[in-house]
Amino acid sequence: MGQVKVTFSGGVVAAPEHKTLGGADALQFPVYVNHTRKNKDTGEYDKTGDTTKIRVTLWRDLASEDIQQGDIVEIEGTLVEKEFDKQDGTKGRALQTEYVNSIVVKHRGGGNNQGSGSGGGQRGFGGGSAPSGSKGF
Repeated sequence: MGQVKVTFSGGVVAAPEHKTLGGADALQFPVYVNHTRKNKDTGEYDKTGDTTKIRVTLWRDLASEDIQQGDIVEIEGTLVEKEFDKQDGTKGRALQTEYVNSIVVKHRGGGNNQGSGSGGGQRGFGGGSAPSGSKGF
């Protein structure tokens, strides 16, 4: 059985929501990853206009992380594509984290930079997956 293991960085675009899912504490928020491509002439990275939208769920201990709208975060974990019912009754598909191994706040939305030094916003989750019976978003 395979998994889509990823590391990605992006912006938290909405206020995180604390929830109880499947009997466990969870923190959910959307992260948008804006894609870039290296310009052959200048060597600079230019925005392509492409954006990947990912629903992130932090479980148990990670659910207490101080994540805020506007933060730039780096996440290591696994992704899954889930089907959901849209408000208009049609089906939609979306990427979401299945579980997160670690999260680092690379830039605080209010202007305070945080690194991964002593307690610099990085915490790990020793594997495991979402509680059974939990739903995405």
